[in-house]
Amino acid sequence: MRDIQNYNMEHVDTLAPDTIKESVMCRHSQLSLLLADIQGRISNAPEGSLRTARKAHGCQYYHKVEVNDTKGTYIKKHNYNFAIELAQKDYDLRIEQCLLKELNFLEVILKKYNPSEIQHIYDSLNSFRKEMVTPVFVSDEDFTANWKASEYTSLGFTPDCAEYYTDNGERVRSKSEIIIANKLYRYNIPYRYEYPLQLQSGIITHPDFTCLNVKTRQEYIWEHFGIMDNAEYACNAIKKISDYANSGYVLGRNFIATFETAGTPINANCIDSLIKSHLC
Repeated sequence: MRDIQNYNMEHVDTLAPDTIKESVMCRHSQLSLLLADIQGRISNAPEGSLRTARKAHGCQYYHKVEVNDTKGTYIKKHNYNFAIELAQKDYDLRIEQCLLKELNFLEVILKKYNPSEIQHIYDSLNSFRKEMVTPVFVSDEDFTANWKASEYTSLGFTPDCAEYYTDNGERVRSKSEIIIANKLYRYNIPYRYEYPLQLQSGIITHPDFTCLNVKTRQEYIWEHFGIMDNAEYACNAIKKISDYANSGYVLGRNFIATFETAGTPINANCIDSLIKSHLC
Protein backbone atom coordinates (compact mmCIF):
# COMPACT_ATOMS: atom_id res chain seq x y z
CA MET A 1 0.00 0.00 0.00
CA ARG A 2 1.29 3.42 -0.91
CA ASP A 3 2.47 5.56 2.01
CA ILE A 4 -0.27 8.10 2.77
CA GLN A 5 1.28 9.49 5.93
CA ASN A 6 1.12 13.05 4.64
CA TYR A 7 -2.39 12.87 3.23
CA ASN A 8 -4.89 15.32 4.67
CA MET A 9 -8.58 15.65 3.92
CA GLU A 10 -8.18 19.41 3.58
CA HIS A 11 -5.34 19.13 1.03
CA VAL A 12 -6.29 20.75 -2.25
CA ASP A 13 -5.33 17.63 -4.25
CA THR A 14 -7.18 15.15 -2.05
CA LEU A 15 -10.95 14.77 -2.21
CA ALA A 16 -12.99 14.42 0.93
CA PRO A 17 -15.56 11.60 0.95
CA ASP A 18 -18.64 12.37 -1.10
CA THR A 19 -21.73 13.42 0.82
CA ILE A 20 -23.70 14.84 -2.10
CA LYS A 21 -25.45 11.63 -3.09
CA GLU A 22 -26.59 10.92 0.45
CA SER A 23 -27.88 14.49 0.77
CA VAL A 24 -29.73 14.19 -2.54
CA MET A 25 -31.31 10.90 -1.46
CA CYS A 26 -32.37 12.44 1.84
CA ARG A 27 -33.85 15.46 0.06
CA HIS A 28 -35.65 13.18 -2.42
CA SER A 29 -37.15 11.17 0.44
CA GLN A 30 -38.34 14.31 2.25
CA LEU A 31 -39.88 15.78 -0.90
CA SER A 32 -41.61 12.49 -1.76
CA LEU A 33 -43.25 12.36 1.67
CA LEU A 34 -44.27 16.00 1.39
CA LEU A 35 -45.68 15.43 -2.10
CA ALA A 36 -47.84 12.57 -0.83
CA ASP A 37 -49.24 14.82 1.91
CA ILE A 38 -49.85 17.69 -0.50
CA GLN A 39 -51.60 15.48 -3.05
CA GLY A 40 -53.74 14.00 -0.30
CA ARG A 41 -54.82 17.50 0.73
CA ILE A 42 -55.56 18.46 -2.87
CA SER A 43 -57.74 15.38 -3.40
CA ASN A 44 -59.85 16.34 -0.38
CA ALA A 45 -60.02 20.04 -1.22
CA PRO A 46 -63.22 21.66 -2.54
CA GLU A 47 -63.74 22.04 -6.26
CA GLY A 48 -62.65 25.22 -7.98
CA SER A 49 -60.27 28.03 -7.09
CA LEU A 50 -60.21 31.36 -5.27
CA ARG A 51 -60.26 34.87 -6.67
CA THR A 52 -59.48 37.81 -4.42
CA ALA A 53 -60.49 41.40 -5.01
CA ARG A 54 -59.04 44.20 -2.92
CA LYS A 55 -61.58 46.78 -1.82
CA ALA A 56 -61.29 50.01 0.12
CA HIS A 57 -62.62 48.35 3.25
CA GLY A 58 -60.62 45.13 2.87
CA CYS A 59 -60.76 42.15 0.55
CA GLN A 60 -63.57 40.16 -1.06
CA TYR A 61 -63.34 36.51 -2.04
CA TYR A 62 -64.90 34.69 -4.98
CA HIS A 63 -65.29 31.02 -5.80
CA LYS A 64 -64.37 30.09 -9.37
CA VAL A 65 -65.41 26.71 -10.75
CA GLU A 66 -65.30 27.07 -14.52
CA VAL A 67 -61.98 27.82 -16.22
CA ASN A 68 -63.52 30.60 -18.29
CA ASP A 69 -65.19 32.16 -15.27
CA THR A 70 -63.23 35.36 -14.65
CA LYS A 71 -65.36 36.62 -11.78
CA GLY A 72 -66.70 33.72 -9.72
CA THR A 73 -69.35 33.54 -7.03
CA TYR A 74 -69.04 35.86 -4.06
CA ILE A 75 -68.12 34.10 -0.82
CA LYS A 76 -69.95 35.58 2.13
CA LYS A 77 -68.12 36.48 5.30
CA HIS A 78 -69.63 33.64 7.30
CA ASN A 79 -68.09 31.23 4.72
CA TYR A 80 -64.59 32.61 5.26
CA ASN A 81 -63.28 29.15 6.17
CA PHE A 82 -64.33 27.96 2.71
CA ALA A 83 -62.20 30.73 1.20
CA ILE A 84 -59.29 29.54 3.34
CA GLU A 85 -59.68 26.02 1.97
CA LEU A 86 -59.61 27.33 -1.59
CA ALA A 87 -56.56 29.48 -0.87
CA GLN A 88 -54.78 26.48 0.60
CA LYS A 89 -55.69 24.41 -2.43
CA ASP A 90 -54.32 27.04 -4.83
CA TYR A 91 -51.12 27.16 -2.82
CA ASP A 92 -50.86 23.36 -2.66
CA LEU A 93 -51.28 23.08 -6.44
CA ARG A 94 -48.34 25.41 -6.97
CA ILE A 95 -46.27 23.53 -4.40
CA GLU A 96 -47.15 20.23 -6.09
CA GLN A 97 -45.75 21.44 -9.41
CA CYS A 98 -42.61 22.71 -7.74
CA LEU A 99 -42.10 19.41 -5.91
CA LEU A 100 -42.61 17.36 -9.07
CA LYS A 101 -40.08 19.52 -10.89
CA GLU A 102 -37.45 19.20 -8.16
CA LEU A 103 -38.03 15.46 -7.70
CA ASN A 104 -37.55 14.92 -11.42
CA PHE A 105 -34.29 16.88 -11.29
CA LEU A 106 -33.04 14.90 -8.27
CA GLU A 107 -33.87 11.61 -9.97
CA VAL A 108 -31.71 12.64 -12.93
CA ILE A 109 -28.85 13.39 -10.52
CA LEU A 110 -29.22 10.05 -8.74
CA LYS A 111 -29.25 8.24 -12.05
CA LYS A 112 -26.18 9.94 -13.55
CA TYR A 113 -24.08 10.96 -10.56
CA ASN A 114 -21.43 8.38 -9.69
CA PRO A 115 -18.85 9.69 -7.19
CA SER A 116 -17.26 6.26 -6.82
CA GLU A 117 -15.98 6.39 -10.40
CA ILE A 118 -13.01 8.50 -9.28
CA GLN A 119 -11.99 5.85 -6.76
CA HIS A 120 -12.50 3.06 -9.30
CA ILE A 121 -9.91 4.62 -11.59
CA TYR A 122 -7.20 4.16 -8.99
CA ASP A 123 -8.48 0.72 -8.01
CA SER A 124 -8.26 -0.39 -11.65
CA LEU A 125 -4.53 0.33 -11.85
CA ASN A 126 -2.06 -2.49 -11.43
CA SER A 127 0.17 -2.48 -8.37
CA PHE A 128 3.11 -0.97 -10.26
CA ARG A 129 1.09 1.99 -11.49
CA LYS A 130 -0.42 2.52 -8.06
CA GLU A 131 3.10 2.99 -6.70
CA MET A 132 3.80 5.59 -9.39
CA VAL A 133 0.82 7.90 -8.97
CA THR A 134 -0.62 10.04 -6.21
CA PRO A 135 -4.37 9.35 -6.03
CA VAL A 136 -6.77 12.23 -5.55
CA PHE A 137 -8.89 10.11 -3.24
CA VAL A 138 -7.82 7.89 -0.36
CA SER A 139 -10.12 5.00 0.51
CA ASP A 140 -11.77 4.88 3.91
CA GLU A 141 -9.75 1.79 4.74
CA ASP A 142 -6.40 3.41 3.93
CA PHE A 143 -7.33 6.67 5.62
CA THR A 144 -8.46 4.87 8.77
CA ALA A 145 -5.41 2.62 8.87
CA ASN A 146 -3.12 5.62 8.53
CA TRP A 147 -5.04 7.54 11.19
CA LYS A 148 -4.87 4.65 13.65
CA ALA A 149 -1.16 4.12 12.97
CA SER A 150 -0.23 7.57 14.27
CA GLU A 151 2.30 7.17 17.07
CA TYR A 152 2.03 9.26 20.20
CA THR A 153 2.86 9.30 23.88
CA SER A 154 -0.11 9.29 26.24
CA LEU A 155 -0.08 10.43 29.85
CA GLY A 156 0.81 7.05 31.31
CA PHE A 157 -0.18 5.77 34.74
CA THR A 158 1.28 6.22 38.18
CA PRO A 159 1.83 3.10 40.33
CA ASP A 160 -1.13 3.93 42.57
CA CYS A 161 -3.63 4.18 39.69
CA ALA A 162 -6.37 1.57 39.67
CA GLU A 163 -6.20 -0.78 36.70
CA TYR A 164 -9.13 -0.79 34.28
CA TYR A 165 -8.99 -2.53 30.91
CA THR A 166 -11.30 -2.30 27.93
CA ASP A 167 -12.53 -5.16 25.75
CA ASN A 168 -9.74 -4.17 23.36
CA GLY A 169 -7.14 -4.73 26.08
CA GLU A 170 -6.42 -1.03 26.51
CA ARG A 171 -5.84 0.45 29.93
CA VAL A 172 -8.00 3.42 30.95
CA ARG A 173 -8.58 5.38 34.15
CA SER A 174 -12.14 4.60 35.20
CA LYS A 175 -15.08 2.27 34.82
CA SER A 176 -16.92 5.00 32.92
CA GLU A 177 -14.08 5.24 30.41
CA ILE A 178 -14.31 1.47 29.98
CA ILE A 179 -17.97 1.89 29.01
CA ILE A 180 -17.19 4.64 26.50
CA ALA A 181 -14.19 2.80 25.01
CA ASN A 182 -16.12 -0.46 24.70
CA LYS A 183 -18.99 1.32 22.97
CA LEU A 184 -16.61 2.95 20.50
CA TYR A 185 -14.98 -0.42 19.88
CA ARG A 186 -18.30 -2.17 19.29
CA TYR A 187 -19.43 0.54 16.87
CA ASN A 188 -16.07 0.17 15.08
CA ILE A 189 -15.22 3.83 15.70
CA PRO A 190 -11.47 4.51 15.45
CA TYR A 191 -10.18 6.37 18.49
CA ARG A 192 -7.00 7.35 20.30
CA TYR A 193 -6.86 7.36 24.07
CA GLU A 194 -5.38 10.50 25.66
CA TYR A 195 -3.92 11.74 22.38
CA PRO A 196 -2.02 15.03 22.94
CA LEU A 197 -3.70 18.18 21.66
CA GLN A 198 -2.18 21.66 21.65
CA LEU A 199 -4.70 24.37 22.45
CA GLN A 200 -4.60 27.90 21.09
CA SER A 201 -3.02 29.02 24.36
CA GLY A 202 -0.10 26.69 23.72
CA ILE A 203 -1.10 24.33 26.51
CA ILE A 204 -0.88 20.62 25.70
CA THR A 205 -3.93 18.70 26.88
CA HIS A 206 -4.94 15.07 26.51
CA PRO A 207 -8.66 14.58 25.79
CA ASP A 208 -9.94 11.25 27.05
CA PHE A 209 -10.70 10.11 23.51
CA THR A 210 -9.96 11.50 20.06
CA CYS A 211 -12.43 9.85 17.69
CA LEU A 212 -12.71 9.66 13.91
CA ASN A 213 -15.92 9.77 11.93
CA VAL A 214 -14.78 7.62 9.01
CA LYS A 215 -17.62 8.72 6.75
CA THR A 216 -16.81 12.44 7.03
CA ARG A 217 -13.19 12.04 8.19
CA GLN A 218 -13.82 14.59 10.90
CA GLU A 219 -12.10 14.25 14.25
CA TYR A 220 -13.98 14.69 17.52
CA ILE A 221 -12.58 14.99 21.00
CA TRP A 222 -14.50 13.30 23.80
CA GLU A 223 -14.13 14.27 27.43
CA HIS A 224 -15.85 12.50 30.29
CA PHE A 225 -16.35 14.63 33.38
CA GLY A 226 -16.95 12.13 36.13
CA ILE A 227 -17.06 14.02 39.44
CA MET A 228 -19.41 16.90 38.67
CA ASP A 229 -20.79 16.93 42.22
CA ASN A 230 -17.38 18.11 43.40
CA ALA A 231 -17.36 21.92 43.24
CA GLU A 232 -13.67 22.32 42.44
CA TYR A 233 -13.81 19.59 39.80
CA ALA A 234 -16.91 21.17 38.22
CA CYS A 235 -15.19 24.58 38.03
CA ASN A 236 -12.17 23.00 36.35
CA ALA A 237 -14.46 21.18 33.93
CA ILE A 238 -16.17 24.44 32.94
CA LYS A 239 -12.78 26.07 32.37
CA LYS A 240 -11.64 23.14 30.24
CA ILE A 241 -14.80 23.34 28.12
CA SER A 242 -14.18 27.08 27.67
CA ASP A 243 -10.53 26.49 26.73
CA TYR A 244 -11.60 23.95 24.14
CA ALA A 245 -14.15 26.38 22.67
CA ASN A 246 -11.49 29.08 22.38
CA SER A 247 -9.41 26.60 20.38
CA GLY A 248 -12.25 25.72 18.01
CA TYR A 249 -13.59 22.63 19.76
CA VAL A 250 -17.26 23.36 20.34
CA LEU A 251 -19.75 21.09 22.10
CA GLY A 252 -22.05 19.45 19.59
CA ARG A 253 -19.83 20.32 16.63
CA ASN A 254 -16.49 18.57 17.10
CA PHE A 255 -16.49 18.11 20.86
CA ILE A 256 -18.44 15.42 22.72
CA ALA A 257 -18.78 15.55 26.50
CA THR A 258 -20.41 13.25 29.02
CA PHE A 259 -20.99 13.97 32.69
CA GLU A 260 -21.80 12.11 35.87
CA THR A 261 -22.11 12.51 39.61
CA ALA A 262 -22.16 9.98 42.42
CA GLY A 263 -25.95 9.90 42.22
CA THR A 264 -26.23 10.08 38.43
CA PRO A 265 -23.86 7.61 36.79
CA ILE A 266 -22.99 7.55 33.12
CA ASN A 267 -25.84 6.42 30.87
CA ALA A 268 -25.04 3.76 28.27
CA ASN A 269 -28.02 4.73 26.12
CA CYS A 270 -26.79 8.31 26.07
CA ILE A 271 -23.40 7.11 24.83
CA ASP A 272 -25.12 5.14 22.07
CA SER A 273 -27.01 8.25 20.97
CA LEU A 274 -23.88 10.42 20.97
CA ILE A 275 -21.95 7.89 18.90
CA LYS A 276 -24.76 7.46 16.39
CA SER A 277 -25.34 11.20 15.98
CA HIS A 278 -21.68 12.24 15.68
CA LEU A 279 -19.46 9.33 14.76
CA CYS A 280 -21.42 6.89 12.58
